[in-house]
Amino acid sequence: MFAVLIAVAIGIVIGWNWPQPPWAKDIQDRVVETFQSFTAKGPK
Repeated sequence: MFAVLIAVAIGIVIGWNWPQPPWAKDIQDRVVETFQSFTAKGPK
């Protein structure tokens, strides 16, 4: 389990420094918008 977390952390650092293809940026934007819409509503 710890090895998986380390691998994900390394992947994030490497991916952060490389340019993204347009299709990957579109997917990332959709995911970010989805999470922002969930957090913006919040509990009432």
